[in-house]
Amino acid sequence: MPLVYDVENTGADWPAPYMSTVNNLPDVARLPDPFEWSDGRGRIENLSDWKYRRNDIKAEIEHYEISTKPDRPDTITASFAGNTLTVNITVNGNTLTLTSTISLPVGDGPFPAVIGMGGGTGSLPSELFISRNIARIPFNFGQVMAWEQDRGNEPINALYPELTYMGAYSAWSWDVSRLIDGLELVQDVLPIDLEHLAVTGCSFAGKMALFAGALDERIALTIPQESGGGFF
Repeated sequence: MPLVYDVENTGADWPAPYMSTVNNLPDVARLPDPFEWSDGRGRIENLSDWKYRRNDIKAEIEHYEISTKPDRPDTITASFAGNTLTVNITVNGNTLTLTSTISLPVGDGPFPAVIGMGGGTGSLPSELFISRNIARIPFNFGQVMAWEQDRGNEPINALYPELTYMGAYSAWSWDVSRLIDGLELVQDVLPIDLEHLAVTGCSFAGKMALFAGALDERIALTIPQESGGGFF
């Protein structure tokens, strides 16, 4: 089984399962079997089926909890200069710009990297990563949606004005994926090992890391801290 994939979603072409209304959902007392198909036809039997079962779960989480994470836009450009990664995402003629000031170890690389929610290493001590020659990539989540949202008036709504009630964890996961797109586009000048990417965060940022890692298969390691409960 691969430890990581080179695309955001290996089962993106899988149709979403039927979504019952909330009032008609069954009362499940125990944790559901993650390997059981949503339509009740049994459990998956092959590793090759997981990408489809995974997308069943993804669709249900988006439908009932965080709203749909938009697909990768067609128009994305990126540059790296002065230790700053800049990613421009254009949808329907509107552009959203993401920036991240990256801390690289000494040497030629390529270096494994951690994307820290709100800071270079989230809430973990930076020395844990510096001592292991791991690059630190801060994720500036406010560039796409604020912690306390003004629904419909967040930066991401300039690209998706119809998604007025997009959940923050959907928007932030989308943002992390676009940051990874930028890393891919500048890999000739920014020595990041794209097969060894981690995400981490604490509390609400722990949930941010959890959703980012769950919704993008290019992330090899997800480190949520004290992520608690509840959804934005």
